[in-house]
Amino acid sequence: MSVTHLPNAHYSDLIASDNNHLIGGDIDWLNSLRKKASEEFTGVGFPSPREEEWRYTNISPIEKSQFALSKQAGSVNSAFLSSVLIEGCHHLVFVDGFYQAELSSIDGLPEGVVVSPISNSLNDYESLVKSLLDSVVETPALGFINFNTALFTDGAVISIEENTTVEQPIQVAFVSSKEGALSISNCRNVILAKASSKATVIETYNSVDDSCYLTNVITEVVVEPNANLTHNRLQAESLKAYHIGGVYSRLEKNAIFNQNNYTFGAVISRAEIHAELGEASDCCLDGLYIAEGHQLIDNHTRLNHLHPHSISNETYKGIMNDRSRGVFQGRIIVAQDAQKTDAKMNNRNLLLSDHAEADTKPQLEIYADDVKCAHGVTVGQLDDAAIFYLRTRGADEQMAKNMLTFAFANEMVERISFNPLRIKVLEQLVKRFPQPGMKLEWL
Repeated sequence: MSVTHLPNAHYSDLIASDNNHLIGGDIDWLNSLRKKASEEFTGVGFPSPREEEWRYTNISPIEKSQFALSKQAGSVNSAFLSSVLIEGCHHLVFVDGFYQAELSSIDGLPEGVVVSPISNSLNDYESLVKSLLDSVVETPALGFINFNTALFTDGAVISIEENTTVEQPIQVAFVSSKEGALSISNCRNVILAKASSKATVIETYNSVDDSCYLTNVITEVVVEPNANLTHNRLQAESLKAYHIGGVYSRLEKNAIFNQNNYTFGAVISRAEIHAELGEASDCCLDGLYIAEGHQLIDNHTRLNHLHPHSISNETYKGIMNDRSRGVFQGRIIVAQDAQKTDAKMNNRNLLLSDHAEADTKPQLEIYADDVKCAHGVTVGQLDDAAIFYLRTRGADEQMAKNMLTFAFANEMVERISFNPLRIKVLEQLVKRFPQPGMKLEWL
């Protein structure tokens, strides 16, 4: 249920100010889209904890911080860039919300495949962008979407041609520079996998230093009949930053969509992963989130089965340490006509501290009568008996705890088929649970 409240004056002023620096200022349909979003944001502002969907996530620190809009990209040195770019990929790089051609490498793509920033695509592929932009997202009570639509500075446009396989993954790398401190990075991505195509897209989020800023990025995905798209999202932002992100997808008949969400960074992080499933489509949502200190990591998933014979499998695992908090709200909706639906949801949480917290709320909303739907949730701590067993085999207490923690997380990591991405995720694990002498190849 949506609760009306006054919008934040600072961000309303940003919406209302002269934003001629934004891309597409001379395009009527885009100006109309931005105007509509601006009016909706001015009416309700950002969401409030009084709204059921946001009851666990209080974004008042974002409102109080009064972040400014980025006007240009800061600098990123080559050593840092090489540490975040994943080998074996095509690379599209954005710094502080702005495309950096000199840092990107998108050569060697198959004929008909489009990988381009929106800032270029509005000239070269305007009809494609127009058909996709704001076509999949759900806007009620989600003020960050309207804020993004009104003020996005750039983003990626990816279109995979019919009957085409892109062998190398496409990495869209978002980097925050030192100059990006106390600013907002607003980007919008649109991805189209045309009929019988196949591709992998990897979104990554990193920061040059441990600064405070806001990332607000939305990705819209359309998977056409018989297409197969894998979308990975690795969020490793500064632990002082705020991250609001969303992946909104529509699957058509016989489409396959795998979405993998790995969350490690930001003091407050919120991810909305939504999918609408067509007839006989197949959707898999995997997630791993690890929090420490005073982090809050919030994952909201929504699988909307609209047509018969669709399948969905969802597994999210969370590890919370210190005084951190993990939130998972998963919702499966099965429409009246969506007979023969097969949907499964699992959320597993591991608490490493007596002060850590996990809030989990799985929901099944079923209107059809011939379906197979199930959900399961666990929240627990490390098994004392398992720790004792490992100690009898020569491990000290801390090593035993870390081995069990890595084993818990590694189920999700092992599902990553692209090895360079698996290594990047493992690197984040090692950072958060350091053990002297621990090596990646052991995990």
